[in-house]
Amino acid sequence: MPLAEPPLELLPEPEAPVWERLTARWRRDGVVVGHAEEARWGAGRTGSRALVAATVGRLLELPAERVALERDHRRRPYPVDRQSGERLPVDLNLSHTDDLFLLGVSRKGRIGVDVERADRDIAPGPRMLARVCHPGERDALADLSRRARTEAIARLWVCKEAVAKADGRGLLLDLSTVRADVPPPGWRLATSRLPSSRTAAGYWIGAALREGTTV
Repeated sequence: MPLAEPPLELLPEPEAPVWERLTARWRRDGVVVGHAEEARWGAGRTGSRALVAATVGRLLELPAERVALERDHRRRPYPVDRQSGERLPVDLNLSHTDDLFLLGVSRKGRIGVDVERADRDIAPGPRMLARVCHPGERDALADLSRRARTEAIARLWVCKEAVAKADGRGLLLDLSTVRADVPPPGWRLATSRLPSSRTAAGYWIGAALREGTTV
């Protein structure tokens, strides 16, 4: 999965060299994950839709203006051809934190992605820790310093959130039943650290691919 490599920063300039690297990964793996600055693409929904249209259009060799987004019965986004109205043959998922977008696109199966600050204290107390972590993971966290524990939990969180998004159940999925280091059968999981000038800790990026599912 591309997250084993340095994540790509997606730029709005169509001639930027990053697009050649992105399409090379796409041809090789059938899965790509990239991050983007909100300031370059536009805020919120406007920026995320521009990012999706440019990226999916480039991967499928379509003009960006033909790529639109719709949502399924679980509010999960999927791309359609604005001209024909037909669903495009890829799955995608988006995440957004601070002014950072994360986008995953796959033709190999259902994909989920998540991004969080590495220093975000996701489970400050035992109740939340029990909700987020598998018992085996809690044992592994017990001897860490507070800072290392916070960053380790944030890493687990993005991986589990990516699984929940690819699965389709979102927060209805019991995250304590998922182990980030032991992928469920038929799944591939990956995390990567993204440096940032906003925070010394940077960000954790997580991706989950449920291989063989219909896209």
